[in-house]
Amino acid sequence: MPFKTILVHVNRARRCQAVLEPALDLARRHLAHVVGIYVRPGIQATLAADTLFKANALGAEVAAEQQEAEEIAATFARMTANQPFTAEWRAIEAPHSDLAAAVLEHAYAADIVVSSQGDPDWDRSPILDFPERLMIESGRPVLVVPYVGNYREIGKNVVIAWKTGREAARAVFDALPILEAARAVHILQIVEGRDELPKAEPAIAAALIRHGLKLDVRSYQAIDIDVGDELLSRLADLGADLLVMGAYGHSRLREYVFGGATRHLSRHMTVPTLFSH
Repeated sequence: MPFKTILVHVNRARRCQAVLEPALDLARRHLAHVVGIYVRPGIQATLAADTLFKANALGAEVAAEQQEAEEIAATFARMTANQPFTAEWRAIEAPHSDLAAAVLEHAYAADIVVSSQGDPDWDRSPILDFPERLMIESGRPVLVVPYVGNYREIGKNVVIAWKTGREAARAVFDALPILEAARAVHILQIVEGRDELPKAEPAIAAALIRHGLKLDVRSYQAIDIDVGDELLSRLADLGADLLVMGAYGHSRLREYVFGGATRHLSRHMTVPTLFSH
């Protein structure tokens, strides 16, 4: 089934175009409805979050956020104009400081969610970047776009990071609308250290072949290197433009405990990555 509703969470003017480009590429291919969403904290939430704000400082903060929202909305309008798909813009002032919860309300109704990777060098990232919560809590596939680089087209040369389990299975089948149109699909199985390599192709390969996919299945040992770094190396070798993988982890009082490869890839991604939990 094609994607018909694509939710794009945009939160920073300077990254807006980079996050929108892969989302709109999917929208053109699937004739989807694109929902752009920008969420900012309301005045009461801002006051509750930082009691050191004086009235003039708060006013300046609100004005800056309003200008940011207007710049993002203008970019969204420009990039979605005269396209074969439909689009709508939603700018929301959250009544509380939990901005992720406000985005999640809309994510539940989407076929796929697109978000930016968190930027460790941005002082607002702890408040406005929350791809991990979208991955774990939305129940939807989440396409995370690296905070650096441009990715106008995705899904032509796809790598599936396969590890037998629920999360990887969900990611693969969530990604089917992309995989079925890909020129090349690679299934990579990476084992730690000198663990024995799989002796046979995983059952998921046969299942995907029945969907008409042509697959390249490879297995590697991550010797003297982290599994995440081994995967990043193989992505570069294959010239992949999209990674599909399960998001292994769980929430603990809004703190997220991720498996090693998920944590590593979410911090060091080099290509857009579709995560499913």
